[in-house]
Amino acid sequence: MIDAHPGRPVEVRVDNLQALRLLHSWQQGGTDMPEGYDTHLRSQGRRPSLVKLQLLAEYTPDLTFVHEKAHVGHPLNEAADSLAKLGLRCVRGVVPRTELPRLVPLWAANALADYRRSQAA
Repeated sequence: MIDAHPGRPVEVRVDNLQALRLLHSWQQGGTDMPEGYDTHLRSQGRRPSLVKLQLLAEYTPDLTFVHEKAHVGHPLNEAADSLAKLGLRCVRGVVPRTELPRLVPLWAANALADYRRSQAA
C-alpha cells in the first residue's frame, strides 16, 4: 500500500488504543512488541510481520496513525476486517495461498466501490 503512491502522505486509522500506542512508539524508534510475540526469523529467513511493520512505521515519512473510535460498521473497516479474515483462512489452510492474488484485489475493489457508493448517497 505505501509503495503505491510514493511521496504521498498515508493515514492509518486504528481502533485499538494499545496498538496505536505501539505504532506511535515505533515511529519514535521504539522496538517493543506485544507480550509473547516471537521476533525470531521465520522460515527461509523471513522477518516477522510485526518487525516489518515496526520498520515501516519508523522509516516511512508522512505516515500517521490516528485513533478511530468504534468504526465498526464503517465500510472500509469492514473491508479490512474481511481481508484479515481471508488471511487467517489462508494461514489455516482453508483458502489456498495461490488464490490470494486473485481474491484480495477483487475483495478490495468491491469494498472500495461500496464505500464510494455510500459516500455519493
